[in-house]
Amino acid sequence: MTATVAAGGMRSITFVQAFQYWLKLTALLVPALFLVLAWQNDGAPRHAFDEPATFREQRVVRVDDSIALTLDRPLTVTVTGTVDGRTHTDTRLELPAGTHHIERGTELTFAAGATVPAAERSGGGDLSPSQDEGRGERPLYATYGLILATFLGTMGLPHVVVRFYTSPHGVAARRTTVAVLGLIGAFYLLPPVYGALGRLYAPELTLTGDPDAAVLLLPDRMIGGVGGDLLGALVAGGAFAAFLSTASGLTMAVAGVLTQDVLPSRGVRHFRLGTVLAMAVPLAASVLVGGLPVADAVGLAFAVSASSFCPLLVLGIWWRRLTPPGAAAGMLVGGGSALLAVAATMAGYPGKGALHALLAWPALWSVPLSFLTMILVSLATPGRVPPGTAAVLARFHLPEELRTEVKTP
Repeated sequence: MTATVAAGGMRSITFVQAFQYWLKLTALLVPALFLVLAWQNDGAPRHAFDEPATFREQRVVRVDDSIALTLDRPLTVTVTGTVDGRTHTDTRLELPAGTHHIERGTELTFAAGATVPAAERSGGGDLSPSQDEGRGERPLYATYGLILATFLGTMGLPHVVVRFYTSPHGVAARRTTVAVLGLIGAFYLLPPVYGALGRLYAPELTLTGDPDAAVLLLPDRMIGGVGGDLLGALVAGGAFAAFLSTASGLTMAVAGVLTQDVLPSRGVRHFRLGTVLAMAVPLAASVLVGGLPVADAVGLAFAVSASSFCPLLVLGIWWRRLTPPGAAAGMLVGGGSALLAVAATMAGYPGKGALHALLAWPALWSVPLSFLTMILVSLATPGRVPPGTAAVLARFHLPEELRTEVKTP
């Protein structure tokens, strides 16, 4: 990726990201269509999604992390491992209703038609143990905190913002924005399809803690053979395209900033040096925190973005009284507080309680704090408003045909 960005620059990355989006969409859409058709021809009852998840066939489930199973009714399973402190070897047990503790490494064999029990993980999974516990304590706060972070954080991601520099004029930028929103909306219709089908054909993933593996398992479970292998390979190719697209965009954005504001020259050679630096630092950081769950990292990164760049963009476009000191103070206070909350969460402090929820999902308080800081500091420094601000904002909001008549002093 470093070689690609350094050799081609903005233009090449623009074409790469456009191609990789269509590859990702195809990689999910085509398998999803085949899976839906297979489900329609499977003869499964249409009301299956309204009933408790069940195993369609006998299934052996290996528990990689200790879990607690909560049963509403007795359940008969074959156990090889430790259940409720007792070790068994290929033993058929009837577990009564209630909570049962399953130790790591235990294999449970469920009969066809058995109801999938509710599982609570004591470690691992998509969320870190501390975040998982906090979500269980305050699920509504955690949900809204994650929603606000992802919604507002998207506009502040550098590889998203930098895309506007590739538009030749304002009309093209606006049309591109609307088109991209539609394309993203189409893309996000697909994950619920995989989730619903995974509930029917791979329900054991809720016990193993790998629900995202449904995307790769479903083609083999529902179609099988060479066709299932090819669809699974297509999904894997789309996943790698997503990785490379995001990495290239971020590398391009960071390298551009380093070349413009840090390195002594702005030539091609220094841009390539900036590209190497832009990739080397996060690469070294990833080695140090290699065990960080992706779901945690993404949500917390969006919280920092929402608390820093989002208020700057909103007020910078719509409020003419924003001053440079206000913008800097808001970014430092909002983004800095969110970053400290992220660091505390990753360190496991505190493990639970109201303070943990506030730190694990900081967007609900750090975003308003950033807005408030920018407004108050800007009002306290009215003489620092840059000259020509009114003309610049007018150019932002006037129709394109009138915009050329407004000149910046």
